[in-house]
Amino acid sequence: MGSNIHIEKHYNHSMKKVWFALTNRAALEKWFTKHNLHSNLDELEPGDTFTFISTPKRSWDGMMHCEVKEINRPYKLIYTFGGDAFKKKPSVVTWTLIEEESGTTLKLDHSGFEGLQGFFLRFLLQSGWKKALSSDEFIEAMTMS
Repeated sequence: MGSNIHIEKHYNHSMKKVWFALTNRAALEKWFTKHNLHSNLDELEPGDTFTFISTPKRSWDGMMHCEVKEINRPYKLIYTFGGDAFKKKPSVVTWTLIEEESGTTLKLDHSGFEGLQGFFLRFLLQSGWKKALSSDEFIEAMTMS
């Protein structure tokens, strides 16, 4: 079992629609979680920060503090993903979109899981990402554009 998450999914939607689902404020709340974004994620620049806000669980406050590291609209978005669950340093989420004749391939790479705690986080997050990216809500978020 690798120490990173890698998920690849093909959607019968344009790259513009998939990018919209990943970066639009309302779309993110539909398929992912609440956040404190005051503008769409793709309007941010490297160094800008934001927080995803989920339901607190046990020793986790539900906050995922993020910092944009790289953005190449509409092909790639990289941000850190950290909070209480990542005691030492945040993980890194990389979204890559590839346009194809039949739609768009979306690649998610989530790296930076260390130690035993990282092993469990990786397991939980991989399951969550797979479920979210296969959800009706994610597909519906693409059609909001």
